Amino acid sequence: MLTYLYLDYGGHAKYRRELKYSLISLRAELGQATDAQIAVYSDAPLVYRRWPVTAVGIVDRIKPWSGGGLYYHRIKPEVVRDALTRFAGPVCLLDSDSIVRPGFHAEVTAKLTDAVVMNVFEKPNPFPPLSGFRCRLPNLGDYRYDVAASVMYNSGLIGMRPEHAPMLDDVLAMIDALIGRAKKFPTLEQFALSEVLRLNGIAVAEVNQSFLHYWQGRRRIYMQAQIEKNLGADWDDLTPPKAWAEMNQWAIRAYNYYYGITHALEAFK
Repeated sequence: MLTYLYLDYGGHAKYRRELKYSLISLRAELGQATDAQIAVYSDAPLVYRRWPVTAVGIVDRIKPWSGGGLYYHRIKPEVVRDALTRFAGPVCLLDSDSIVRPGFHAEVTAKLTDAVVMNVFEKPNPFPPLSGFRCRLPNLGDYRYDVAASVMYNSGLIGMRPEHAPMLDDVLAMIDALIGRAKKFPTLEQFALSEVLRLNGIAVAEVNQSFLHYWQGRRRIYMQAQIEKNLGADWDDLTPPKAWAEMNQWAIRAYNYYYGITHALEAFK
C-alpha cells in the first residue's frame, strides 16, 4: 500500500490551512482507492484525531531531526526514512503548499515502480560556490561537488520505496556536512537527495502536471488568500470546496497588486 505523507510542525495556522486544502484535494483524487492511505507527521498529533489519517507524533524528534534547529527542512528526509520502516511499503511525502489534480495517484503509483518520484527538475550545478566541497558519506564514501554533473530536483514531492531507505543515510550525512551553510543554501535537503540519487544511478521521475506546488512568494500569497476564503471554519470538515483555486497568472497578478497596495497602506495606520 502506498502511504502519502504530510508534515506539520510549529503550530502555524496558515500552513495548517494549506495542509488541509492539499489533503482534501488528495482525498478527492483517491476517492474509494484501497491501495493508499494518508499519514500526518506532527508535533501536535491530536489536532488530527478526527481526520481519516494516521497521526504520527514527533514532538520529541523535532530538535534532533532538524539538526538542533539549524535546518528544519532536514526533517523531511527523516520523515521519509521513518515512514518507509513504519509502513513497510512505498511512501510519498507532499509539501503542504500543494494541490493534487486528477491523475496524480495513478501517475505516482506507476512512476514509483522503477524510479524515485520528485516534483520537478530545477537546475544543474545548483550551488556553484560549493565547488571544491567534499565530505564522507556512510554508504557512497567520498563525495565531491561536481560543477559539471551536480543536479537538483524540487523536493515538494518525494516518493520512495523501502529499498531506497539506506540512501537516506547518505542524504542526511550530506546535509549535516553542510548544515552550517544552511542560511546561504536554503534547499539543502533537495540538493542532497538529488545528488545521492544521481550517484547511485537511481532514476528520478518528475510529477509536475498532476501536482501543483505553489511555493513561490506571489503564488503562495494568492493561494493563502484563496484557501482562507474557501475553507470552512470547522477544522474537521474535510468537504471539498465548491471550486478549486485556479492558478491563473492574471488572477495572481491582480491579487498581488491589491495585496501590495492594502499592506502598504497599513503602514500608515
